[in-house]
Amino acid sequence: MESSSRIDHMKHGVIMGSALGVCLGLAFGTYHVLKHGPSTRGYISTFGRYMASSAGNFAIFMGIGSAIRREERPKNIMLKRHLEQHQKFCQRGFANLPVEVLERNRWDRRTVGM
Repeated sequence: MESSSRIDHMKHGVIMGSALGVCLGLAFGTYHVLKHGPSTRGYISTFGRYMASSAGNFAIFMGIGSAIRREERPKNIMLKRHLEQHQKFCQRGFANLPVEVLERNRWDRRTVGM
């Protein structure tokens, strides 16, 4: 399994930001056209300007933000062991929890499980 670099995370942030920006630009452009009418160049130019500027801004900010906030894979061996053990015990739900059982003849307790 390859670990992705900061550039890959930045690319994903740019793609998500531009997609979000295009959608918001379309919404804001539609609002502007409905309220103020199209600009002197027409409807398509107004929508394009809003969509391009919004996509550019969101792409820059989300690209930088995702490059800064890149989460590393856990490299600590003890953490890895803990996560594997947790996953092993949680696979069967409550079946792996220790249970205290009172024996029928005695009042001694014994732990069952684990």
